[in-house]
Amino acid sequence: MNSRTRSVYRHHELAPILAPRRVAIVGISPSERAAGARALGQLRLLGFDGAIDLINAKYPEIQGMPCHPSVASLPQAPDAVIITVPQGAVEGVLTDAASAGAKAAIIFAAGYADTGREDRIAQQARLSAIAAETGIRVIGPNCLGAVNYAAGAALTYTNTPLLKLEDGTIARPGDRAVGLVSQSGGLGFAAAQAVQRGVSLSHILTSGNSADVDIADYIAYLAEEPSCASIACVFEAVPDARRLLEAADIALAAGKPLVVHKLGTGEQGAAAAMTHSGMLSGAHDAFLAAFRRAGVTVVDEFETLIETAAYFAKADRNGAQDVIVLTSSGGASVMAADKAELHDVPLPQPEEALRDRLQERLPDFGTARNPCDVTGGLANDHDGYFACVDMLMADPAYGTLVTAHPYSVHTANRVRAFGEIAARVDKRVCNVWITEYLAGSGLIEAERDRNLMVFRSMDRCFASIAAYRQWVEAHRARQQRPDAARLVPQSAAERAGALLAAAEGRMLTEKSAKAVLAEYGIPVVRDRLVRTPDEAAAAATELGFPVVVKIDSPDIAHKTEAGVVMVGLADADAVQAAGERVLANAAANAPDAQVHGLLVQPMIPAGVELMIGAKRDPLFGQVMVVALGGILVEILGDRVLSTVPVSTAEALSLLDGLKGGRLLDGYRGAPAVDRDALAEIVARVSELLADHGDALEGVDINPLLASGDRIVAVDALLVRH
Repeated sequence: MNSRTRSVYRHHELAPILAPRRVAIVGISPSERAAGARALGQLRLLGFDGAIDLINAKYPEIQGMPCHPSVASLPQAPDAVIITVPQGAVEGVLTDAASAGAKAAIIFAAGYADTGREDRIAQQARLSAIAAETGIRVIGPNCLGAVNYAAGAALTYTNTPLLKLEDGTIARPGDRAVGLVSQSGGLGFAAAQAVQRGVSLSHILTSGNSADVDIADYIAYLAEEPSCASIACVFEAVPDARRLLEAADIALAAGKPLVVHKLGTGEQGAAAAMTHSGMLSGAHDAFLAAFRRAGVTVVDEFETLIETAAYFAKADRNGAQDVIVLTSSGGASVMAADKAELHDVPLPQPEEALRDRLQERLPDFGTARNPCDVTGGLANDHDGYFACVDMLMADPAYGTLVTAHPYSVHTANRVRAFGEIAARVDKRVCNVWITEYLAGSGLIEAERDRNLMVFRSMDRCFASIAAYRQWVEAHRARQQRPDAARLVPQSAAERAGALLAAAEGRMLTEKSAKAVLAEYGIPVVRDRLVRTPDEAAAAATELGFPVVVKIDSPDIAHKTEAGVVMVGLADADAVQAAGERVLANAAANAPDAQVHGLLVQPMIPAGVELMIGAKRDPLFGQVMVVALGGILVEILGDRVLSTVPVSTAEALSLLDGLKGGRLLDGYRGAPAVDRDALAEIVARVSELLADHGDALEGVDINPLLASGDRIVAVDALLVRH
């Protein structure tokens, strides 16, 4: 795992650059096309009311404003310096600005680590060193800067997205605004154009090459920023994933939902894995597992990012009230029911008294259910339509109403009426814009209303509702999180560490691996290590039939494929023959393998086969995998992942995430597995991984056989790092 260089910057540390009161533009020229003049224009565009200083020794004034020769010559040190000089001159300007007492700087110039050239990478490293040594905070290089709509500060040279109102003024962010964070300037400003359809943004924060300030710092800043209600983030990679999780935890603790779209999710050139868990958990899987534990909502599509974050900004924080659907289209009602079921969002039916009152208003063929189809017959009766809306939204059982807009005609009037009712009862209305007239009447009004949400598809609407409920539960759990208590004594952990250190090769033998597990209180099958088939027969007689005979070798990872495990052996003669066969197969399939002997084990009765494994991730450390075991690991791929360690309660939640979890509850007459005992075993494995993660490359406990309260590890593989 990468070593952490620092903690995230907090709100007060980034305030001088993101909410400055004095800004200097270095390198400005009279050319209106140049970055300096454009940066000045953007500052003026939002009505920045702080001081602006211009720096260029070649000119006495620009655009009627005095021009100074250097930052040092200013009468007062600026909060933020916008550096618009060519790439080769940036380092000198940054050094001078830091020496003059400037608190922060933005560097637009590209041509650093983004080139991949060693000399340019070194130049960027020097910018990082200046920031670290002087304390000046640096955004960039190779970025589009930052926009603080709430403070009226557009610190960029590109066009700031705006919404001009009918009276000619610029719309300002409301109290349910989204803070947007993007590593990519282009994607950030593309997403920010949502303000032109009415979405309320508090900030656009781009990081570019992140020589100093990066997306984790931005997230931590927004978590403590009063003008931001939720955070949307799009990024490719981070230098220190643990700082990203630190920022996510700050946001979760502060009650600020964080919605992320992660780029670069493909697994390129994955090396052949020695463990099953290596095949089951890729780099993107590790991000998803870490985000899930941190209460981060991940969206798979860039187009969904702002929509979801805008919903989270406006959603009722209790998040538990039920959903009612009302449409004037039977097809839209069916669509809503389908998507609600797909995303596991319940649509409880109205009480009988409410159904009777609704039916009085509806045509005979209307549906006084959930979804409620008022039909086209009532669609043109404004009073009748909104009488139904009023009845449903007044019912305390429902907190959110979902409706669909199939036509843009008169939609603005309808949106305003929804907003009035929602404001009166302090509830939310999700407007699904199923019309293909994406900029139709009423869209801006709906986006700007603090109680109304807009979705471009019914699927995204119910996906967001489901995701928000999960975030609410994560936030509650974060508020109530107890201090973690160890299950395994430190002395046992030290003994396990000594066993790992004493192992000769990279891969421990099964017997050695099970000895490590036993120190952590993980039940393992009894075994006897013998050298010859005759000794195997004697050991089997002592253990009791039936038995299993397998090879014990640090060089044969997958025994079944190599033909070096024989099961269901019922007598001594069968054991002796199996021992001879196992040794012969080992010699044939792995002639160079080191063989310690034969393992003889009692045959464990059938049960649910599970696997607990782990893979070492370069960013997050050990990522644990819990899956259906045996060969079903590869065939079904039914697995859940988590960073470590996990508590027993968290382990129970992981088990609930298995699609085949019904097998644990006594499927077709089999005894139900003791989930609490199984969860404790998962938690104990996670402590092993947390304690010795730096020493381990991969782990497989496969299969873990579970039946009733009997749970035992039948085979184990530990690969040292």
